[in-house]
Amino acid sequence: MGTNKLVEKVEKFFDLSKEKQYKKHEKLLKIINKLEKKKSRLEQKVQKERASDAASSSYQDLERELQVISSLISKAKQKDLTD
Repeated sequence: MGTNKLVEKVEKFFDLSKEKQYKKHEKLLKIINKLEKKKSRLEQKVQKERASDAASSSYQDLERELQVISSLISKAKQKDLTD
């Protein structure tokens, strides 16, 4: 699943009322799981790209995407803990 779709799912979840969020708690956990898998794959790609050329634009793009996913995971976990 693409990063954009995961971002959309997390944002839609945050827009729901507290009651609906509670009902869809399992979905949030699945989204978090997918994000963490994506993050680990990206970390591996970043390491490979860093070894070859840390100044390349593809490395910079991977690094930004990794930061976005990390931020989403922390927001989702925070939201999960507050409910």
